[in-house]
Amino acid sequence: MDEWYKLDNAGKLFRAVSEQTNSSVFRIAVMMKKTVQPAILQLALDDALKRLPMFAVKFRKGVFWDFLVDNNEKLFVHPESEYPCAPIDPLETNGFLLRVTYYKKRIAVETFHSVTDGTGALEFIKTLVYYYLSHLGEDVAYEGTLIDIHNQPSYYERDDSYQNYGTDEKAEKFRETTSYQIRGTSMDQTIVIHGKMSASRVHQLAKEYGTTITAFVTAILIAAIYKERLQYRAYKEEIKIAVPVNLRNFFPSNTLRNFFGVVNIGMSVTEKMTLEEIIGETSKQLREKVRKESLQQSINDQVKWQTRLTARFIPLPIKYHAIRYGYRSFSERTKAMTLTNMGKVRLPEAMESHIAHMEMVMYPTKKSPINGGMIAVGDELVITFARMIQEADIIRAFFRELSKTYNLEIEVYSNDSR
Repeated sequence: MDEWYKLDNAGKLFRAVSEQTNSSVFRIAVMMKKTVQPAILQLALDDALKRLPMFAVKFRKGVFWDFLVDNNEKLFVHPESEYPCAPIDPLETNGFLLRVTYYKKRIAVETFHSVTDGTGALEFIKTLVYYYLSHLGEDVAYEGTLIDIHNQPSYYERDDSYQNYGTDEKAEKFRETTSYQIRGTSMDQTIVIHGKMSASRVHQLAKEYGTTITAFVTAILIAAIYKERLQYRAYKEEIKIAVPVNLRNFFPSNTLRNFFGVVNIGMSVTEKMTLEEIIGETSKQLREKVRKESLQQSINDQVKWQTRLTARFIPLPIKYHAIRYGYRSFSERTKAMTLTNMGKVRLPEAMESHIAHMEMVMYPTKKSPINGGMIAVGDELVITFARMIQEADIIRAFFRELSKTYNLEIEVYSNDSR
């Protein structure tokens, strides 16, 4: 009998809101130093799915919620043909909710967000690359920076940590205010722009301001949006960036499913504000919001709305309609864009020597038509923007600020010219 899993809280949300203009599919990619060999990559994928079976799942329709069941079909690797983060068509993936593609030296894993978050997908691609290098005959001794490959899959890897950590604590009433929304000429595909730079240099710059890379980059983004879009407008709305937070850093969990919270960082920028003041404000807000107490409240809120919806015997289409309405009318309006920082990826040295750099692509949505992702391995930090509008002014202003003001050497490349 196939196992079945309830969708976690975040999984239900992504299942409800995904559509053509909001794929809920994100990408983590590894640029190898040598051209990818598809047949070897297929062997590695077969192994990775055996060790991490919670990725080998498909949707099954339920009356009150959809759920996941084991998928015993085969998932095939494919040359990259679609634009990044395109919706996943289960007919093309044998029902799987992820795809593994290759292009020249790139291995990319794209995952539907109902299955996992960035941390889970990162563990998957690390395992995949480990098996790939092993099948190539490379000497990549197993080390503790990878999931324990020689062990059986553990129950804790598919744990619903939202439910485990939800408490009955009464939440303070807090209504998130709206943010400036980026608008532009929409396109029917996603354009991705990557900027590759020295991780240690950016870390040093952030340190000079007494802050973190996340706060520093968020501040530069807010300044770029202000300069390009709001500087000459009479009415200046708040500019907010949504920053996903890995809850495993605060609540012990080995889950490979979704377990993240989101904090909105932003302000009303004025003509007189210096970049230093913007950096100071983003640092202060991140420190205040990324605390265990605040994050506990966001877990409780998530568990509460789901319990409320579950308790009532509302048919699924009506539930999904209500979730979609709430998401578009409230959640999406409280941010200009999302910036996901995957941080510095720790890999065994023997593996790292085969990898040039990594990329994290966060899918854009109709109301958030530009989103950002960042990831570092070795000394290569790559900041990536995915957009579904023609205008690239904010992205240009962001990279210009980093290169001109801070003398950062940035190699910018894109899927636009392919």
